[in-house]
Amino acid sequence: MVVSGTPPTTNPALPAPPRRGSSIAARLFWAVGLPASLIVVALGALAWRTTTTAVQESLTRELRATVQAAASSVSVRSASTLIEGSEDTAAYRRTVARLRQIASFTGSSRVLLVDEGERVLADHEGKLAIGTPAPRVALDRVELASARTGTPAVSAPFALDDGRRFLAAYARLPLPQDELAAPDGERAFPIIVLVLEAPAVALDAADATARKVAVLVALAVLLVAASSLVVARTITRPLLRLAAEAGRLGKGELADPLSVPAGDDEVARLGATLERMRKALVDRDAERQMMLAGIAHEVRNPLGGMELFSGLLEEGLVELPAEAVSGPVKDELVNQAQRVRKELRYLTGVVNDFLAFARDTPLQKEPVDVAALLDDVATLCRREGTARLLVQVEGVGAVELDRNRIKQALLNLVENALSATPVDGTVTLRAEHGDGRLALVIDDTGKGMDAATLERVWTPFFTTKEKGSGLGLPLVRKLARDHGGDARIRSAPGEGTTVTLEVPT
Repeated sequence: MVVSGTPPTTNPALPAPPRRGSSIAARLFWAVGLPASLIVVALGALAWRTTTTAVQESLTRELRATVQAAASSVSVRSASTLIEGSEDTAAYRRTVARLRQIASFTGSSRVLLVDEGERVLADHEGKLAIGTPAPRVALDRVELASARTGTPAVSAPFALDDGRRFLAAYARLPLPQDELAAPDGERAFPIIVLVLEAPAVALDAADATARKVAVLVALAVLLVAASSLVVARTITRPLLRLAAEAGRLGKGELADPLSVPAGDDEVARLGATLERMRKALVDRDAERQMMLAGIAHEVRNPLGGMELFSGLLEEGLVELPAEAVSGPVKDELVNQAQRVRKELRYLTGVVNDFLAFARDTPLQKEPVDVAALLDDVATLCRREGTARLLVQVEGVGAVELDRNRIKQALLNLVENALSATPVDGTVTLRAEHGDGRLALVIDDTGKGMDAATLERVWTPFFTTKEKGSGLGLPLVRKLARDHGGDARIRSAPGEGTTVTLEVPT
């Protein structure tokens, strides 16, 4: 196809919109909401950890003092007499009674006396036989070793099957004064350790508080997220509205004022700037219309007069008597006059194309029988010495179009296709209707176009014809876009060209 005329794409589909990155609202949310949520979570975790640590340290200090005081109330002399099988002795009964008092006073769930072999000497319930391996002591050997050196120790919290948590405290029974004064290595009494297993009720309370704090943190995170989302949408909603208004400006819809956000912030100032730009475009468009009217008056009228006078000149030359001028000279003069008229018609056509491209003429839509329209175009374009012209229309009824302008665009495209297609080739004019669109397609089997030409075919005043205005294809695209559609072209050297004019229905 020989072309005259804006920006091409080799893809038969309409150009895809640019890919959208993350929105401003999303970036604001992640920049504000996420850090704030993380801070809330971190503060909640810090509060839980600090509270739990403080409670555990407080319990440990209290239990260490308690076990040391309790150990001081147990006689090491009496406890050292306990051996396997002595559960019926008075010393065993006194020791168990003392351990029961300690359990009652401290609220411990278990009170034991453990010898150096980690065996039970007595328990506050009297249920464990002397010499029985002490329960759980093997898990707290570090604390047990510390207690044997005279330093009371408390284990880490542990839980029973019912989920309750306990702390085990260890303290060595104090030796009598005479034992303390004895030389090293000559101990008269063994090392006996008092073991208390006390419920860590405060830790359970701290955990309950931590669960409440976790719920509050979750609510705070949700509140922060919701607040961030609301703030982000509050900021971006007027921006999106302005983007839509700017899109209207880009489409040339300048008649209606823009919806400018109220206020005096940056978004409102941007909206006011866009509105001033719209008014300036309207004023400039009015100036352009006045200039075009002047061109129509100052150029078209003289061209019309020149064409009229050249016609009269041609008629006068034809009517010259033979004796006034020789035949060959007369024929040459008539030929020159005809060439002048032809060039004047061409200039008139260029001026008309320019005015049609530059003016914003309102569409005159009406129901158009597409099949009849295509047949009409084909009838006007078919002639001897050109490629075969086919029409293909199936299942297309009446569509709301500006008949005259669509017809002129199709005539332009078909003429281009015929001029680029050899006589033995084929040009097909077809219509495709579906999915809310009408596509008018012109296929030819001509020489096609290379990539460099495709890049410029929609550019105004670009043409590959020896003589042409270069406004044919730009007018086609302008007409398609005035209808709310678009035009596209696909071509390759040696494979012909396909031009599609697509409008919504």
